[in-house]
Amino acid sequence: MAAHFWKYIPKTPSEKGAFAFIIVMGFSSLYYMLFVVHPTIFQEATPWYCIHLAFIAFEAMNVLGNFWYILSTDTTEGNVVLPSTLKAGWRYCTACEANFPPRSHHCHTCNRCILQRDHHCFFTGNCIGFANHRYYLCFTLHVAIAGFYAVIMNADYTWAVLGGLSWTSLVSMVLPIVSWILGLSETYTFAVAFLSAGCIIAFLLASALTGYHCLLIFSGQTTYERTHNVKQYDLGWMENVHRALGENWIASCLFPFAPLKVKGDGFKFPQKGEFEDIKDM
Repeated sequence: MAAHFWKYIPKTPSEKGAFAFIIVMGFSSLYYMLFVVHPTIFQEATPWYCIHLAFIAFEAMNVLGNFWYILSTDTTEGNVVLPSTLKAGWRYCTACEANFPPRSHHCHTCNRCILQRDHHCFFTGNCIGFANHRYYLCFTLHVAIAGFYAVIMNADYTWAVLGGLSWTSLVSMVLPIVSWILGLSETYTFAVAFLSAGCIIAFLLASALTGYHCLLIFSGQTTYERTHNVKQYDLGWMENVHRALGENWIASCLFPFAPLKVKGDGFKFPQKGEFEDIKDM
């Protein structure tokens, strides 16, 4: 079991550090919210408090569930036997010494070719491609939602600990480590400022990533295809969404464990003219 888990851990030292950082920050922020901030807001177990707990549990399920599927989903060709002859539109990978379908690219960090490769995620140490793009988008979406919730709920308590709005509190909030080293804030104040600043950064970064990848999905592109102005796989925004998230895309966004399948197999991709011809038949 342990060996099964460790194979999903990033391989490079920098990615291991980033991976450990987001794990520690995620659970620390959750603990801070539940056992430090919430008791100052809710003195009794009211229905409103139970709604907040249910919301936090729902977001935690989505963040952790999608994060796990990013790590554990096979983004390669898997057990499919690749053809020995080079098909039209396919390419030969000299590193893998095999023929690969359109939209696949070799990742030098993972040392393998990824079907419909979008990018290599530094924080998870895994490539995002055809099989796990849905989980990546939903992960960033729910991190953004959870981050926004944390920023709003933490605000009053954080500013109270920092001593209200002042130049010292602003420095502690923007540069918590520097403020702590210079002696402008105590250890507990530093911890509160660091966690609160982390929530703000997580919200902003995840929101930007969610917006960008929604744009990619709506236009039927990967990051590589957008930077190289490749538009031949754009089948219309709704069909693009169905191919990325599945027919029931709302369930995909809300329930990471739902056994929903996206259209296609990562090997064949209808192009714009072909898809329009099929619709007209």
